[in-house]
Amino acid sequence: MRLDGTVVQVNDAYCALVALPRDEVVGHPVSLSGIVAEERVRWVYDRLPPAGRGYRYVRELPTPDGPRRFDVELHRIDIAGEEVVLAEVSPAAELSSPSDAGVLGMVLDRAPGVGIAVYDRDLRIVRVNTQVEQIGLITPAHIGMRIVDVVPDANPLVLEEIRRVFETGEARVNVEVTGALRDRSYLLTLFPISERAGEVEWVASIYSDVTERLRAEHALAESERHRREILANLLRSEEDERSRIATELHDDTVQVMTAALVAMDRVAIAARREGNERLAESTTRARKTLAEATDRTRRLMFELRPALLHERGLAPALRVLAEQTAREVGATARVRCPGARYDPAVESLVYRTVGEALANIRRHARPTRFAVAIAEADGRLTGGVRDDGCGFDIDEVRARPDAALHMGLGALTERIRAAGGDVSITSHPNGGTQVRFWLPVGGRRPQTAA
Repeated sequence: MRLDGTVVQVNDAYCALVALPRDEVVGHPVSLSGIVAEERVRWVYDRLPPAGRGYRYVRELPTPDGPRRFDVELHRIDIAGEEVVLAEVSPAAELSSPSDAGVLGMVLDRAPGVGIAVYDRDLRIVRVNTQVEQIGLITPAHIGMRIVDVVPDANPLVLEEIRRVFETGEARVNVEVTGALRDRSYLLTLFPISERAGEVEWVASIYSDVTERLRAEHALAESERHRREILANLLRSEEDERSRIATELHDDTVQVMTAALVAMDRVAIAARREGNERLAESTTRARKTLAEATDRTRRLMFELRPALLHERGLAPALRVLAEQTAREVGATARVRCPGARYDPAVESLVYRTVGEALANIRRHARPTRFAVAIAEADGRLTGGVRDDGCGFDIDEVRARPDAALHMGLGALTERIRAAGGDVSITSHPNGGTQVRFWLPVGGRRPQTAA
């Protein structure tokens, strides 16, 4: 055919296909054969690749026997100085077995949620599947056109990736393209197709719509951000209240208790001067009890407002807390903790959780030794407090009405779970107790603890 659509020569098979004699085909526009409209002929010829190159596609064409699928291959060639188009039209291959390439083509055409388009080196569209057609931007009617003509605002990243595959012959897998194709987001996989060794003739583009997945991920991330903000505000409020109570204890309660200790010392001295040993001994015993209460109050002040935690980090604060507990229960303590600094909310949660576990040791365990271990791995802080004390039956304790009072970790467990972590407790009568927990690391502070 000439470039104006006039048929120059045909074979007998074509005449049989259109059910017309040769003299009614040769010298006439190809559109008179009845299998292609004149508009389509002009559209295809306007978009033909340069001489020496061609493209093929599968298309359903009207015939006297009804619509049929054909393989169409077009080439622009030069004959005696005149450019003509060689068109080869053959029935699409029959499907003979499950391994037949036609089955694969059918699968690709009907693959749900997966768009497939094939481009030549000029970025002309060679083939598209049904999913691409349903999107509406690229259809079989655009075959032969350059993608930049069909979609003038095509994402530059996609075009660059296609060119890169042509240049390198290497596939590109799971390239995330956001804002492409009507503000949708896709995962794009590009791979080369060759019929001759060493030359990439086409590039196939397979993409799946991940818009809803990304929206869900963004919504989840936003929800996580809000949750962390709420948790940080909750912990900040708690720390403010703890600080207020610690200040009241220091400025009022401890001062009064200290003054009472001094007064009791004077009473004991006066009793001994007057020879009243019974009063002196009673006063000394009372003074010892008050001194112990004063020490416990000071320890409570430290636990309520651990300045060491905020100034130097988890490792020093946990060592002091463990040493105090060891002295009180007469046990030996071992502490392992990284020296890094973390988000204040994370440090506070870890400190409070370990503190509550140690409080249970003081109240119930009667151990000879216990250990505190904190470690960081895979974006998590994991912690454990283990003792060799008397242990308890977990199921029995949980069944008691005052279980929360005896377990002591209920509130902190909920806080750690709200922070995205979890807590577990294992214990056996006369077999000791172990509290394990983990939570996301979150942000890091730039300094490290000494």
